[in-house]
Amino acid sequence: MAHDDSRFTRRTTMRTGAVAAGLLALGGAGAGTAAAQTTVTGGGGALQAAIDAADEGDTLVIGDDETYDPVVVGVADLTIETGNDPVIEGAGGTGAAVSVDADGVTLSGLTVTNPGGLLGIKVEPDIDDATIVRNTVEEVGPTGRFGVTGIVVGQGDHDDITIVNNAIRNLDQETTDDSGFPTVNGILFDADNDDPETITDVTVNNNVIEGLESDVAPLGIVVQHAVDGMTINGNAIRDLVADDATDSDQSDSVDFGFTFAQGINVASPSTTDMVVSRNVIEDVTSAEVILPEAVKIDGDGGGVRLRANQFLVAIGVNNRNGTDDGNRDPSGDPEVDARNNYWGSRQGPEEAAFNTDADDDDRADVIGNVAFEPFLRNAPGGEGNAPGDNGNRRGNGNGNGGGPPN
Repeated sequence: MAHDDSRFTRRTTMRTGAVAAGLLALGGAGAGTAAAQTTVTGGGGALQAAIDAADEGDTLVIGDDETYDPVVVGVADLTIETGNDPVIEGAGGTGAAVSVDADGVTLSGLTVTNPGGLLGIKVEPDIDDATIVRNTVEEVGPTGRFGVTGIVVGQGDHDDITIVNNAIRNLDQETTDDSGFPTVNGILFDADNDDPETITDVTVNNNVIEGLESDVAPLGIVVQHAVDGMTINGNAIRDLVADDATDSDQSDSVDFGFTFAQGINVASPSTTDMVVSRNVIEDVTSAEVILPEAVKIDGDGGGVRLRANQFLVAIGVNNRNGTDDGNRDPSGDPEVDARNNYWGSRQGPEEAAFNTDADDDDRADVIGNVAFEPFLRNAPGGEGNAPGDNGNRRGNGNGNGGGPPN
């Protein structure tokens, strides 16, 4: 199912882009060369040819419904948008269907696929000011390589990254003899483990991430960089399935003996001003041993603030800082501020010592050093009742604390 955003359509995007380009042309008459708007048609390599011929600040409008080859966007401040239904299709393998390799690039309204490939859209290392808005990324994978991903922000420092109103769906990763650890990620901030560097002023809002399947681990949103200013707001993360039975061709010699599934994973070495709010995480399944988790803190959770989320998963928040053995004292971990969230029940969350000690029921559990009181007694943002009343997942937003504080 595509994302629902009644305020914007692809055709609205095209009209808005055309008006903006016209204003630039009028305003630039006395101030140097104006930005140009070019219509691209024909499919195949036509889009890459247009990118290569463009100047900084130009706009490319795809004017047909053809299928285009993978592209590398290496022109600063370039906008690529469409009011039609073209597809940019990757070539499989380890490359991305769309690679953003210049600052200030905007991608809007595109459909991006990469069957049998690893990546949909990639923001290359150390790129700033990337805007990825109202795109559909689908049908990526499976591949025998580690980490099928819809949208990935690569290693290095990044500033001002906007990922808003996209649909990321139907991603698949299957185990083969040489696949390594077969994860699949909706949106991944992919830092270097030895030198993670920092992301600043990042917005990941109002995306739909659904239909992710992996033999071992589907993850909705993963953050590995150090964070200095980030919002993850209003996303719907659902239908994540970890089950080796999804791969009928799996080699008998490959058996990890466990699966796990997480809506949001924070593996950051440090977090400052990271707000996770009004997300709905539901229908997350893990077949073996490890129960599914809405939010897993594998790094520093001290600067993370969770507000008005709906945690409709067996475990709502697990602050375990990379461990899950149940034999350590979590009191040394930075406290995660998870007040005023909805945990699937009017009674709030249950507390568990570790993952496999939790209950797999409609009432989410909390693990580790997490401040969860006050909690919302009903799901925020609608009319109706919480689960356990009449079975509806929408509520009137009334919580113990009268709504989420700042």
